[in-house]
Amino acid sequence: MNRISGFLELLKEPFKILTTNGKLMAITAFIYLTIYSLSCILFTFSIKPLIVDLILKLFALSSAHPGTPEYTELLVAIRKDTGAFLGIEAACIVFLFLVNLFAETAVVIIASCYYNGNNLSLKELFTTVLKTWTRPFVTLFYVRLLVLGYISIFFWPFLIPSLILFDHSKILITLLIVLAIIFITFNLYLSVVWSLAVVVSVVEDTYGLSSLGKAREVVKGNRVHGFLLNLLYMLVLTVIFVVVYKLSPMMPIVVGFIEFILIGVLSMFQFLAYSAFYFECKNDMVNSRGLEYSQIPTAPVVDEDFP
Repeated sequence: MNRISGFLELLKEPFKILTTNGKLMAITAFIYLTIYSLSCILFTFSIKPLIVDLILKLFALSSAHPGTPEYTELLVAIRKDTGAFLGIEAACIVFLFLVNLFAETAVVIIASCYYNGNNLSLKELFTTVLKTWTRPFVTLFYVRLLVLGYISIFFWPFLIPSLILFDHSKILITLLIVLAIIFITFNLYLSVVWSLAVVVSVVEDTYGLSSLGKAREVVKGNRVHGFLLNLLYMLVLTVIFVVVYKLSPMMPIVVGFIEFILIGVLSMFQFLAYSAFYFECKNDMVNSRGLEYSQIPTAPVVDEDFP
């Protein structure tokens, strides 16, 4: 019961931060949501004609005779469309990654000032973000490698039963559901340290594997709150996707725009909640174990030797 009440108190913290630093958060949210939603819409509209054209050419290729000039032209055209599709998708992924990176860095800095009782101007916020973003960038790079490793570990448990039990659909579906639940549960559990490491890399002068180590240290005894936070995020995200799926046939453009806005708002709430979670873990660590943990600087400074 104490765990649940503590988690509910944690969910209140983002709103407390908003009431104190509303102006900075509003400006950050406006910039982030505008860039995020417009870039997602632009990507969707730019990629849709390529997908339609690629599908039509694939159908035409299936009816063409190999060795004919028409077949060769279709192959060349399909290769160009595939390259363009992958290029646009890669550019969009990198751009959205950087947008999320700068937004999360700004939100964590605002939250750190709230808990330290410091005031921060808009100019100081931008300056601090520019000085700090390289640390969470490196940490997120390591986190992405860990995510890829985790997915690759679970790839074989999904693939092997699918090949062996291909003719036993009921058993296969049941087994895949169980494996999916295990996969999601462990992912939510591991993501606590991964997400907290990004916060650590913003508020402390550390990055990469060092941030992951400090996050694992500071979260001891409080991982349940982080797990519930990840679970709540996943459930709300699922609800958004289900509602959008049902409403999108009626107003695809409007519903799509609302979807991107809601996902952006949800992401910013998660940034705030994990910032509050970090300070909760730090306070519990100091109070219960009597340990000193490095103080959070108001304006983090990147080490001169750091690239």
